[in-house]
Amino acid sequence: MIEGTIGDVMREQVIQVIEQYIDAVRHNRASALPLHPDAICEFPTSTYRGAASFQQGLDDFARVMKGIEVIRLVVDGEHCVAILNMDTVFGIIPFAEHIHVANGQIVSIRGYCDPRPMLGETKIPA
Repeated sequence: MIEGTIGDVMREQVIQVIEQYIDAVRHNRASALPLHPDAICEFPTSTYRGAASFQQGLDDFARVMKGIEVIRLVVDGEHCVAILNMDTVFGIIPFAEHIHVANGQIVSIRGYCDPRPMLGETKIPA
């Protein structure tokens, strides 16, 4: 019974970090990202090494993003898979992110999507 309670607490902590991350991305608040300073974030169109790198990239992403719909969060220990619909200037892009959380910070993100809608557009709206 105690083991289940510890697992439930960890699950809730991971969900809180993920929700903080999604909210920071949704509102382009780089300073609110719960990233470890050495976080590695890999996506189909770019890789960020370190929180500062990801924070700089967020501004470019915010120019094309209109919204994020969370479909499901699947948590197993320190790991979460977020199934999302990203509403962008290119249309809705189904997205999945495998996020590793340790000690209340995101240490890695691996994003998966079909990047073709984004790659067909060469200019980022101002």
